Amino acid sequence: MREKPWLASYAPHVPAHVDYPPITIPQFLLDTKQKHPHYIATTFNDADITYGELNAKANGMAHALAALGVRKGDHCALFLPNTPTYVIAYYAVLKIGAVVVNINVGIQGEELADTLNISNAGVIISLDVFIQNIYKVIQETPVKTVILHSVFGLEQKMTYNGLPVPLIFNDLVTAHAQDEPEWACRPDDPAVLQFTSGSTGAPKAAILTHKTIVANIMQTVSWINSNEKGNDAVLCIIPFFHVFGMNACMNLSVRKGYRMILVPRFDWLDLLPLTAMIEKYRPISLPAVPGLWTALLISPRTTRDLFSSLQVSVSGGAPLPAQVHDQYEALTGQKIYEAYGLSEASSAALFAPYPQGAPRGSIGLPLPDTDARIVDIETGTQDLAAGEIGELAIRGPQIMQGYYGNEALTKKALRDGWLLTGDLARMDDAGFFYLVDRKDDLIITSGFNVYPSSIENILAKHPAVKEAAVIGTPDRIRGQAVTAYIVLNDGQQADREEILAFCRESLPDFKVPRTIHFVDRIPRNPIGKPLKKVLRAEGDKK
Repeated sequence: MREKPWLASYAPHVPAHVDYPPITIPQFLLDTKQKHPHYIATTFNDADITYGELNAKANGMAHALAALGVRKGDHCALFLPNTPTYVIAYYAVLKIGAVVVNINVGIQGEELADTLNISNAGVIISLDVFIQNIYKVIQETPVKTVILHSVFGLEQKMTYNGLPVPLIFNDLVTAHAQDEPEWACRPDDPAVLQFTSGSTGAPKAAILTHKTIVANIMQTVSWINSNEKGNDAVLCIIPFFHVFGMNACMNLSVRKGYRMILVPRFDWLDLLPLTAMIEKYRPISLPAVPGLWTALLISPRTTRDLFSSLQVSVSGGAPLPAQVHDQYEALTGQKIYEAYGLSEASSAALFAPYPQGAPRGSIGLPLPDTDARIVDIETGTQDLAAGEIGELAIRGPQIMQGYYGNEALTKKALRDGWLLTGDLARMDDAGFFYLVDRKDDLIITSGFNVYPSSIENILAKHPAVKEAAVIGTPDRIRGQAVTAYIVLNDGQQADREEILAFCRESLPDFKVPRTIHFVDRIPRNPIGKPLKKVLRAEGDKK
């Protein structure tokens, strides 16, 4: 690692190097259970589970999975929102040395099948509310075992016709011993396959090991030195299937003995339940995407007192607009701490100094034992001077092992220990980094990565659509909104609502276009590639 003279000035309590214990992720849960068995681990629909109970349930599921034939290295898909079921299943899978495959609950159809096939998942753990999505594609995938937490008993209304009959999650937990199983996991073993679109449209899975995730948690713990009283609450609204939620909300909470207030679904148009939870549970931390901070600050229910319990307000997933930060600081006298991370880095790589904060627009400084630099876009090998824009490259103990089953992409992304992120950025003279743009056309909406081609491919299947181009446009709530430009076939007609209904059949809500423009043509370069910069410029004029 290169020298970091700025640490002494901006983060004096942070060591340049952190000692990383040779442990695996389940050790976080076991340690907290042993020290504080009566601490509340999760709160969901006002029902609490203690750390002692959480560990026992994870043990029961671990024994159940082993009895079903799940072995070390097997891949188990978690198709779950933020519920106790996710937390229990996650630690159960890891204890027996199997690998968690994180899957976005919003995907369906072909995208779900592709994800299960790419990850080679033989087991899927989900809720009965997703049973239709699962069984529409299960024949096309390697899945042989389905485990469901039954919410409404929907599994009893299905006919399976030779397909795997689902097993009931709670029945498996209670039917097996809840003593500590013999752990099969080791620090260098793969722990999580984290899907990311990144700089290509096809899904790809970053291999995160126990060591890389543990390192990232220890780096974050060393970075933030807040005033805690024990079993403080954290509002867990970022999905755990997203690397940001998995580490910044769940694994960090388990390591610190926090109380996770679980939010399985968030309606951007109804902030009342969210503000009510903040008022009731008084969390010390709220990791969120910029769109949520924006929505909270424009809500009439928002007051200085609402945020008075927060010690660590974190924003990630996309750049935080300066005006949002200004509004928050004017209202509360506190700062929002921006973090930069990605699936390939087990979550965080850079963080605004705590408690000083970072300059407006900055994603902060590299975490301990993490190095960052700006390299030329063409080759990715030449360091650029302060102020110059290039590709952000990072290295550190939290960097992924590679992409599962994709050696070509791994070689492209990892070079001599450096991860080329695909993000354009610059560094100032003091060592702070700033995101500028993407190398590609990736859209980041509400903290989710959306690649335009996945939407364009769906639009192209509509019988009235001749061609389509999708871009991201600025949006106060979401950071970016999905915007589609559509050319209709001669003689064909379609309106906005018809197109939206068609998209909703195949796309999760965050990928459905927010704005649709019907145009006569889509500008293209001489080789036929859509000129999306032209579309963005036209969109700015609208």
